This record gives sequence, C-alpha cells and structure tokens, in this order.
Amino acid sequence: MAEFNLTSRTQRVGDSNIKVVQVTGALDAHTFPRLQNELEDHYRSDSTNLVIDCKELEYISSAGLGVLKKMVKEFRGKEGDIRLAHLSPKINSIISLLGFSQIIRVFGSLDEAVTSYQSS
Repeated sequence: MAEFNLTSRTQRVGDSNIKVVQVTGALDAHTFPRLQNELEDHYRSDSTNLVIDCKELEYISSAGLGVLKKMVKEFRGKEGDIRLAHLSPKINSIISLLGFSQIIRVFGSLDEAVTSYQSS
C-alpha cells in the first residue's frame, strides 16, 4: 500500500476558488488526523468549497468515513461543502453500502466535482 499523503491546490471555477485535496494511500485510524487537520485548516481559512480527489486512495476505514461525515457537517454549517471525486469501485461500493452517498456528493471525475460548484 502506498504511503499516506495529502496535497492541496486551488482550482478556479467561475468566480470561485475551489480547494482540491488529493489523498494517496490508506485513510485509517492512524492517518485520519492528518486529513482532519488539513480540512480544519481550509475551514478556518474560509475555503469552504472543497473537493477531495480520491484517485489514489487505496483504503478507507470507519475512522476515515467518520472524519468526512464530521467535516461535511461543519463545512455545510458555513454554507460550504465537501465533495468526493475519483472513488475506486471498491471504495465507492463501501460508501454506497453504508449510506454515505446520501451524506456526501460523489463524482466520477475531478472536473465534474469542481464544476458542480458552479450550479450550486
């Protein structure tokens, strides 16, 4: 399994800047605090429209799902949102099976997730 890593960048859509956080490796009980800290930093800086690019995410545990659920609620409380892009079939299946697709919007590509903020 690849080492867990996060990288962030900004992508422009219309008049808005959308933060994109790329996640690599396994999001589990040992690594979720790093993602939570990253999301909290964006939240505090008023970057409340965010996409998590999961193209290289290999595994997600209940701890990882828990931090996503918590942070989606916080971002939405500030009129923002978190959206997921590029889920592997296995992770997409887990998210759907556990009902997380009812909580967080999932997109097949990064471009779809980023441009979805234009119509919100």
